[in-house]
Amino acid sequence: MIVRRHRSAALLAAVALTLTLSCKFEPFTPELHYSLNGPVVEKNPDLQGDPGAQAQLAGVLEMLVGTPKDPRFLALKDWDFDPNYWGEDLVKKDENALAALIASNRAAYREQIASIEAGDFENVFQPRFADDLWRWWLALKAEKAGDAAALKEEGVKLFSEYYPSLSNSAAFYRNQCFHCHGTEGGGNGSTSRFLNPRPRDYRPGKFKFTALKGKSRPRHEDVYRVLTEGVYTTAMPSFRRFTDAQLHGLVDYVRLLAIRGETEILLASFYTSDEGLSLESVQENYGDVVAKWRGASKQVIAAEDIPAVTPERLAHGRTLFMTPGEKGGANCVSCHGTSGRGDGASAFEVDPLTKETRRVKDEWGNEISVRDLTRGVFRFGRRPIDLYRRIYAGINGTPMPEHIGMTVTEDGKQHPMTESDIWDLAFFVRTLSVHEATVAAAPSHH
Repeated sequence: MIVRRHRSAALLAAVALTLTLSCKFEPFTPELHYSLNGPVVEKNPDLQGDPGAQAQLAGVLEMLVGTPKDPRFLALKDWDFDPNYWGEDLVKKDENALAALIASNRAAYREQIASIEAGDFENVFQPRFADDLWRWWLALKAEKAGDAAALKEEGVKLFSEYYPSLSNSAAFYRNQCFHCHGTEGGGNGSTSRFLNPRPRDYRPGKFKFTALKGKSRPRHEDVYRVLTEGVYTTAMPSFRRFTDAQLHGLVDYVRLLAIRGETEILLASFYTSDEGLSLESVQENYGDVVAKWRGASKQVIAAEDIPAVTPERLAHGRTLFMTPGEKGGANCVSCHGTSGRGDGASAFEVDPLTKETRRVKDEWGNEISVRDLTRGVFRFGRRPIDLYRRIYAGINGTPMPEHIGMTVTEDGKQHPMTESDIWDLAFFVRTLSVHEATVAAAPSHH
């Protein structure tokens, strides 16, 4: 009996200690650090075999874009803008985007704003996912102590026009995106291996869904649209439940990760043991990458007037779609098949190692399914303009080619595909998802 009582007392003491500790300590979360892109390093023997050079590359990248805890762009002397305020400057120059941001903030922080307007400053509570806003509010409150009128005016403006810092957006990314896209944006987070298609790897600077030509880097608006709409039939959800400001901040941080990754790829590719990493090479490559992102807005595929759909246009689109490339057509049938189900011969390839047939791969090394057009599932929109842009420019990182300017043969004459031809294709593709699959079959001659 004595032993049993002692054991019970020990057990109770252990339980009490556990409860006490659980109340006093938060779960430990390790600090994140950017790592080098392993496959890229391995491609360069000089870099792979030199730990010192790898450390130098890591140090250079930290100099350029900071760390996960303190991300910040290095602004080069000849730049006429500060990349640390890239997204904020864009949004606040756009009247519609700014009005939407203010409306979103006023809805999200209505209780804080109401307390400020009422002069009840002590009841303003910390908003979620906006640690920097809270710090700015506390600093403003200390600065304007004793001047209630100024604190009201500037406090309401602070909450209404809030735009997150890069460090706050990095923390938000870690909370919402890290488990899929990983620390460096490599699409290699802890849940990525369970997903098909795999999460996007930002590091090569290739983004599938844009409104741009020329394989351009995405605009701020393109990434923002993906965040607000998600990508249908994938694990990428819509983040519309968050504020406009938080989503703009995520765009900023995704852009930073992509610029870091692309700069790393260039520096690693050109590295030699003889020359190392010179300051001139670092600045040149970093500047070139940033310039590509800044120039994206000049590559928009615009369409002022969408032509009317006519039987003649649909028939012409069908001919372009169904005619193989070697016979002068747009060659869509080679991948999408005669019924548009994504089962054309070019949708598959032979694995060089196993000799087995597999689906074609994208530039990230993932097997992909060519789009089944009969399902009507188009991941970046099914509007005519969305399909027009996909056909016009192709899809970055995939076998889907750019069609504008492609040489086709009609009536025995060769000519480059025009915008009108692209519209005809887009109109025909839309019919595949609303009619029976036989719409793409050859017409009967009986």
